Amino acid sequence: TEAGPAMGCCNSKLPPQTACYHDGSNETPETETSEVMSSDDEAAGSQLVLTLLSASNMPRLDLFSASDIYAVAFLQVDGEPRLPRVAWPVKADATNPVWNSSRLLGCAEEGAVVVVDFYDHDESAAYDVTKLSGSRPDFIGRAVLPVADLPVGGGSVEALLELPRRSLSLSSLRRALQPPGHPPTCTLARVAPSMLRGPRRKVVYLIRHGESLWNEAQADKDVYGMLSEVDHPLTAEGREQAEALAAQLSAAAGATPGGDSLLESTQVLCSPLTRAVQTCLIGLAPLLAGEGPRVRVVTLDPNLREKRNAMGKDSSGKWVGGKLQAGVRTTLRALYDDAPERAAPLCEVPLDLEMVRAKWWLGSRETEASVDARIEELGARLCYSPHNVIAVVGHSHYFRQLFRAQLDERATLDGGDASALTVQKLSNAGVARCEVEFRAEGARITAVQLLPGTELV
Repeated sequence: TEAGPAMGCCNSKLPPQTACYHDGSNETPETETSEVMSSDDEAAGSQLVLTLLSASNMPRLDLFSASDIYAVAFLQVDGEPRLPRVAWPVKADATNPVWNSSRLLGCAEEGAVVVVDFYDHDESAAYDVTKLSGSRPDFIGRAVLPVADLPVGGGSVEALLELPRRSLSLSSLRRALQPPGHPPTCTLARVAPSMLRGPRRKVVYLIRHGESLWNEAQADKDVYGMLSEVDHPLTAEGREQAEALAAQLSAAAGATPGGDSLLESTQVLCSPLTRAVQTCLIGLAPLLAGEGPRVRVVTLDPNLREKRNAMGKDSSGKWVGGKLQAGVRTTLRALYDDAPERAAPLCEVPLDLEMVRAKWWLGSRETEASVDARIEELGARLCYSPHNVIAVVGHSHYFRQLFRAQLDERATLDGGDASALTVQKLSNAGVARCEVEFRAEGARITAVQLLPGTELV
């Protein structure tokens, strides 16, 4: 295979690292404080948080499909690389991958440049970004951009990729046979320094979808119903569960705002799987259609999709882009065939489709490490989001694994022991209010409250 640069590789499973919320050192601070950055303005201003929005026109290095692309970034000063090296996870079969998440690169010295390397993931390659050891995967190309050219706190910049010299390797032959087109690029931005000052604490509401046709078939031991289709929608009972959540929110709307109640969420992230989007639009309707400074759009984030087990066809999608939005609207109208006037306003809620314009699901079993990488990616998105109260709609197995990865050892559940969250699941349309701190080692959930009507099952 082609030799890439000597620095900046990682394995595709997003190896253990503290880079997402790094304080500039290679060690976890001994202090128990959740402050990631110094509150001093000058110190915060020198920290560089790089947002990798997307890449475009990436070369195809695989024989039968597009490349499985991941990225690694680091700072370079006078030609010398600086730690930490940070990674963005694999986007499978991707020509135009979208990440739209941020990583802390540390202190940006005068004259520093940002280096972003792109690789084609190979299951046989296991290169450790923190140790620079292992078998290196295929190198796609490199973007180099002076830190001074990065817009601060708004806007983005497109950088051309420098491609390696061609050799007689098979990957180079595949690249050479590709039709000419637009050159590969990546789009970068910089998080405003004001986002980095002081403690990073947020309230995140985890909302499980209502009962789906898969859940119903599973309870009835109906194998045909489980395997005859993918991306199962809600059942009539699932609709009722989501409507009960909406009624609960409507009842709370007249109460004195609590500042961080679910109804005060200013960002809504949702799995692109149909049952989750339906639950989101029905259950959060009072939030999505409310007056005042409330959310008007649902962002579909593939990081939130359910874990794909060996026979988990319910975790495979069937639509991308505009077809996904049209498909969800069709299923909503079918779900409300007895009351079409109730489906109409739900179909009007805009969906942010930026991250689902290409295939966003897997067709085979997903590894634990792959799910952990998606959970870490979600943590990075939440950490550097400008929103402090966020609603996240997803799935039971994914949330359970999230609790296993991010639940603090001293976390409480309704004031008591929280360990049950790592072995049980939220009930359908159940809601868990999570207090999250973003520390050097990553996102840590410190307290969980189950909303009325929510159980662990």
